[in-house]
Amino acid sequence: MIDPNMDTALQWADQLGPPHQLPLSLLAVDKRAKLVNVINDHLAQNDLLQNLDGVEKGKRLSLIAVASKEFLSDVPDELVRVNLCLRLWSGCLMAAKTIATHTLSGPNVPESRERIFSYKIDRIAANDPIYLAGVEAAAAFKRLKSEKYSFNGVSRNSSVRRYG
Repeated sequence: MIDPNMDTALQWADQLGPPHQLPLSLLAVDKRAKLVNVINDHLAQNDLLQNLDGVEKGKRLSLIAVASKEFLSDVPDELVRVNLCLRLWSGCLMAAKTIATHTLSGPNVPESRERIFSYKIDRIAANDPIYLAGVEAAAAFKRLKSEKYSFNGVSRNSSVRRYG
């Protein structure tokens, strides 16, 4: 159920610097979900991000910088925007895939949701406010895509439930 692209996106973000605070432009969870949807078009292209060469990685990051400009008008620094976007995308997509009722590999079960949230997603979110903002946007992202989701097995304290 865990997609290695989310881990790669976090590694790329770490290479750009530490997590920043959530900008005012992304306080609305629906706006976060829309931004993730746009970013997803540039990152999820049926390949593993970790296998991209430097040129292709640079192209993808440039596309994210351009696409995020209208969403993050209060973040003029391109590298900061890309850092924010990678963290937001990673948190949102990892949580969205985990709360999905079905995946390409079959149905998600409560036990796997509990394990993934408690051992990975919620731990990362506790130390990264932008990743956390992405996790919070997972249910909004699923609604935007008209996809079913379930919190069955997810702790009542998990940030993914905040806007569910």
